[in-house]
Amino acid sequence: MFKRLLSVFSSNKSSGKTAPASTPKPATPAAPASPSVTPTVISATTSTKAATPAEIENGEPITAYDAQGRQVMVPRNEWREKVLLPSIAEKSNDPDALYNIIMTALNDGFAKDLVPAAERLLAIDTIAERGYTVHGIVLLENGRLPEAEATLKAGMQKIGATGTLLTNLAKVIWEAGDQAAAKDILWQAIQAAPNLENSLMWWLAIEREQHGDVAYLEALHTVCTLPQTWRAQLVLAQYYLEQNHPETAVNLYQKVLHAKLFDASALASISGALGSHGHITNIIELIAPVYQPERHDPMAGLNLLRAYQQLRRNKEGQALLNKMRAVDLGPYQHYLNEFARSFGEMRVA
Repeated sequence: MFKRLLSVFSSNKSSGKTAPASTPKPATPAAPASPSVTPTVISATTSTKAATPAEIENGEPITAYDAQGRQVMVPRNEWREKVLLPSIAEKSNDPDALYNIIMTALNDGFAKDLVPAAERLLAIDTIAERGYTVHGIVLLENGRLPEAEATLKAGMQKIGATGTLLTNLAKVIWEAGDQAAAKDILWQAIQAAPNLENSLMWWLAIEREQHGDVAYLEALHTVCTLPQTWRAQLVLAQYYLEQNHPETAVNLYQKVLHAKLFDASALASISGALGSHGHITNIIELIAPVYQPERHDPMAGLNLLRAYQQLRRNKEGQALLNKMRAVDLGPYQHYLNEFARSFGEMRVA
């Protein structure tokens, strides 16, 4: 759960350190209409989920959170006029802040307002891959496919065919109707960067949709053989959990953690998958030795706290809670307060 902070957009709000967050992911990776892939090498605070067409059409309000984790509901038009557009203007010379604003606004369904901002980001961004990618995404979301294709290819000419640029080019080609060519480009993206979550999950979804579950599993094993890959092993472990083979899943998780190649969000994925299948003890065994609040996704810490809570391991839970409270986690503070009360009640009991 990644919460939008008011401080991301408006400097006159109470500020707080933004929590590390994954980039927006396609809700249905194989579907052309799903949100576009974004650069996973860059951290951004994003909406919990992309706005649906119905929410945009019906004018559903924007949900935001202040630095104390309190929820604020803002009408869409008011958010656009009083927060989004002024924030774009205010941050027009700050590429990191402008990137965060654009990607969150894309998730909220404000693509029509973002073309000038994306052009500005491309002009000033010191991270060329990010600038070209965001520009391509915004053009794609506005239906300007030839221009989106041109800007992504221009990015490749400048910095090379990266996994992020290739994945977004595949999205553009898919939208243009050439699914076979898009799939070929997507496979190139996976070979270039096998741990990009959006490209991997899209590829697997296409395989399952076109050829069935056996092909899905074969494709997953194929990606697992690529050098330096670890994301596919997490997906494969999830599959084994669903098939009630937890020992195999845990072995895969141990392999990933031992190699130390995972990113800041991997621990949240591992702990979440184990927790959803009832393997609470494994969360503590795998995550506790490696989790660092200042480096890793706060959700991994919350999952670990929940495991300590369910197993009534108060002392260890309180120790982790103290470490997490020493880091400014912004909107997660509400959850930390709840755990503090729970561990306090255990201590009294």
